[in-house]
Amino acid sequence: MPTVEDVLDDLTFQASEIIARQDQSHLVIDLYNIICQKCENGDLINELNGIERVFYLCQTFVLRMCDGGIESYYSEAAGNFANETVEALLEMKAKRTALILDRGNGLFQEGIVPEDQQQRVEELKSLDYSEVSWLFDLLDHEFQELKEDLEALSLQYVLCHKEAFM
Repeated sequence: MPTVEDVLDDLTFQASEIIARQDQSHLVIDLYNIICQKCENGDLINELNGIERVFYLCQTFVLRMCDGGIESYYSEAAGNFANETVEALLEMKAKRTALILDRGNGLFQEGIVPEDQQQRVEELKSLDYSEVSWLFDLLDHEFQELKEDLEALSLQYVLCHKEAFM
């Protein structure tokens, strides 16, 4: 039976192979899948190095926004890292996307999103639904109309930090 270290080494080797490819068309999503395995979809996020963590947080946010919107993001475990994800998006140079998330985070007490999923959901439920839903709809719309090429920014980030994934 392989050890945890063996599994992590294998995942690192797979990530190295993905980054070394000449064809970069699926690099971001393939690498994200490997990083998700490495951190067990965020449950072991501390297993990631800083660069992998930024990449993981940004990709997770973008995928949740495309598949349910910001309300879904906050309601799921991915929202546990909402505060840190703003900084990760800025690190990746996705300034407009970071602003959208930061505005959503502003709904929470003192603009700090609880890291505990249940606490976060309870806090959202305690807010005036009409104001919250209006803002969520606005932020979802702004995200859909966003002029930032998030895939290109992600690819650029990965290529600038290749060694951190190997």
